Amino acid sequence: MYVSCGINSYFEKLDVFIAGLNQIQGIDVPQNIAACAQKRTMTCACKLSGNQIIALPKELNPRFLSGLTEAEISSILSFAKHRYLRASSIVTNQDDPADRFFILTSGRGRYFFITDEGRKINLLWLTAGQIFGGATMISPPSRYLATTEIATDGCALVWERKVVRDLLLRYPKLFDNALSIMATDYLTGLISANISLNADDANGRIAHLLVSLASGIGKITPGGVEVSITNEELANYTNVTHFTVSRSLSDWERAGLLTKQRGKIVLRKPERLLVH
Repeated sequence: MYVSCGINSYFEKLDVFIAGLNQIQGIDVPQNIAACAQKRTMTCACKLSGNQIIALPKELNPRFLSGLTEAEISSILSFAKHRYLRASSIVTNQDDPADRFFILTSGRGRYFFITDEGRKINLLWLTAGQIFGGATMISPPSRYLATTEIATDGCALVWERKVVRDLLLRYPKLFDNALSIMATDYLTGLISANISLNADDANGRIAHLLVSLASGIGKITPGGVEVSITNEELANYTNVTHFTVSRSLSDWERAGLLTKQRGKIVLRKPERLLVH
């Protein structure tokens, strides 16, 4: 889950406390305390006062808050808590009560679904500015339909269910924005996934997915568009074997279309993947 930490002035005391515990045989440091001490290694462009948000980064313009005045946005933000999120941490669990709503302010995340057979099905990716935990906004108490996992260290704003429900009534534009996001972003993701899965061959499915990820969550670098994804994840998303993914990537790397790195793929010529 996410980590809630105290103000920065407590970090030195936490380090001393943890060091003391480590010297006592048989005592393990609680994970949440250790994570709080490590929080200073994480950066966030949000303007904060403790764990209260004062202002969002200038370059971040969440669609959920579009069309609102600065005063309205400030009011909405005043009800949120700021949370640091560690990579690979689970923020919402499938089938748990939907009691919190989030805006990701930095980092990347993704939805996944666990089938009755225990298979993990990766769904949509999340980037900074996007919302998750939308089931919290529904009038009848609901449950999360999928699990939300943080892929890279990041931060998020969190509103409790009662608070976000009150805000929807106070600012109807929020409800309009939420409907717009569900009608466009989520549908776009569904269309991309189905195009990939319905490609004629395995290479086509992998290529379509890589190009879609590059346009959605890719990071522009001097060498090309960097996509953080593993071979196992590619195989899961495209319903092909790990061997097939490895062979396709190796072929494209020899052709100069991409380069492989640990946990990353840099697309040097994304447009050529779809015709190669």
